[in-house]
Amino acid sequence: MSHRHPHGPGCACCSLPLLAQLNDELFERPDWQDEAKRLIRQQEKKRLPPAPPQTLVIYGGPIHTLASSGRQTVDAVGIAKGRIVATGSREEVQQAMSAAGFKKPEEMSLEGATLLPGFVDPHMHILPSALFATWQYVGAFAGQRLRPDYGIAGVVDTVRAALADPKKQHKAKDGAAWVLGFGIDPSLMRDWTEPDLDWFAQFGDKHPIFLMNASGHIGYANAPALAKAGISPECKGVLVEEQVLQMMPALPAPSPAALLASIDQVLHQAAAMGNTTLFDAGLGSSKGLLEVILLELVAQTALNPVRIAAALFANETRQMDEWTRLFRPDLDGVEDKRFSIKALKLVSDGSNQGLTGYQSEAYKCYPQHQVPNVPATGLFNFRPPSTFAPHLLQAVEHGWPAMVHANGDKAIDEVLQAYEHALNHPSAPPRPDCVGKRLRHRIEHASLLTDEHISQMAQLQLSPSFLIGHVGYWGHAFQQTILGDARAKLLDRCLSAKRAGLRVSLHSDHFVTPLGGLRMMEQAIFRAMEAAPEQAGAKPALNPAERLDRLSALRAVTLDAAWQCHMDHLVGSLEPGKLADLVVLEQDPLDPALSNLRDIAVLQTWRSGAPVHLHAKLGCATETAPPA
Repeated sequence: MSHRHPHGPGCACCSLPLLAQLNDELFERPDWQDEAKRLIRQQEKKRLPPAPPQTLVIYGGPIHTLASSGRQTVDAVGIAKGRIVATGSREEVQQAMSAAGFKKPEEMSLEGATLLPGFVDPHMHILPSALFATWQYVGAFAGQRLRPDYGIAGVVDTVRAALADPKKQHKAKDGAAWVLGFGIDPSLMRDWTEPDLDWFAQFGDKHPIFLMNASGHIGYANAPALAKAGISPECKGVLVEEQVLQMMPALPAPSPAALLASIDQVLHQAAAMGNTTLFDAGLGSSKGLLEVILLELVAQTALNPVRIAAALFANETRQMDEWTRLFRPDLDGVEDKRFSIKALKLVSDGSNQGLTGYQSEAYKCYPQHQVPNVPATGLFNFRPPSTFAPHLLQAVEHGWPAMVHANGDKAIDEVLQAYEHALNHPSAPPRPDCVGKRLRHRIEHASLLTDEHISQMAQLQLSPSFLIGHVGYWGHAFQQTILGDARAKLLDRCLSAKRAGLRVSLHSDHFVTPLGGLRMMEQAIFRAMEAAPEQAGAKPALNPAERLDRLSALRAVTLDAAWQCHMDHLVGSLEPGKLADLVVLEQDPLDPALSNLRDIAVLQTWRSGAPVHLHAKLGCATETAPPA
């Protein structure tokens, strides 16, 4: 039986029906891979050639290894041939380098800067992020911070500016000039305003307009856009995911060259934030194998400064059948790969801030804010919910790690029941009695966790990956408007999960929140509700009892994130034999005197022993400077 969840083959925040827009102009060519390679080469010419791996002893500042055993802070690290050779005192590292055949290696002084393992973002979306980067931004973020004055007036100004400037419009095949916007978020506005047909009327009807909610689960369209997509105006211009999917074929796509340039931008932005590994959590949601091939083509070229791993979107049986026929998960490989497939991705519900996450109780704000055709408790994507358990079992039977998106508390109930069924089924692979079990199944977002949920996750040896921006960015909205104080306290219970023995990671879900391991650390350490009014000169915290200590927060964006992605034997800590994926920071995020961690400058990012990002305000000198 093929389970097709009610929103169509893609569920926005983790897989995106929007990828139906990617890009028939490219994919319909019989020689599309050759054309993609040509366009990639053109993009590569705009950047400096990549540097080769360096042979270096790095010293002169705090160096935190995050090693699973042994010294956590050392004086020096030696790297050669893309890997870490030794850690320890400067003298010990020099001796180890010489013994390994690297006589008189060059030395690089940090000059007081801090060296860490490169950051690992264990859940983000490369192709959707690249697509949205070609649209007008109408969201609440300025860099990594909330805009304090975010409201509907700014959205109106951006749309009007795009209507007046043909360069900001997107031409469709029928000649229509569309205005496309991404990131609108009523829940973060000073006054919650849901765009509808009446609101769109102020812009006239000359141009079709489509805006995507920041959660990725809701769209807003004016009358001309609805007409072009054949959608009834009875929706009043507010589209849920099935209607968003219906809208997609009408939208103009970026040119192949623009798309590849945007992918390049996303990857280099990630490196500039200190990321050396990105885990794409839902590849192949619309174009299937074509998406996998395209991202692997990019990953293997000089255009790519980071290491890319991926989970394959598999909400339908036909998709899972194809993936398990074509691939085996790469869980133990020791090669220095630019691209690898690690898991299968399933999406059980929607977004809590988008009011589509599946809850056991009605949203507090339901009487005031409703999404058309969405019940007061949100939606579960598999109907009836009992069909989810056999679908998850199929992934487990094939020996694949599963990562399951679940936001609402009722969705987490259903997902845990399904895991209980699948992991204890006679056909499931043997499950050793240890947290480090081979498949390392995950729950993504795991937003609203009760004590019972956490206990059951520990029994089943599941680990959570938290979208910690839910606390920092949306915490105040959850507390005051969407859920209420009692339920909001269940949000992202990082410390409780850790104390139960679960390995916890933090992720951006980029495009949903900005990239940035330091920002995610800060939000997990302080849990400040950034949209709330200050109290006694500081932002109030959402359930401060769930704060992580600094070292645990750092592990959640390095070693523990790598562990969840089956990459901890390669990256995530500075240990001999591992790949030399490094980040150099202007300040030490473990310094208890620092609070604004997101403002710490990323001076250098290194992948496989070669620099891939150097900050303009480079704060450390090299006795032999690495190539730019």
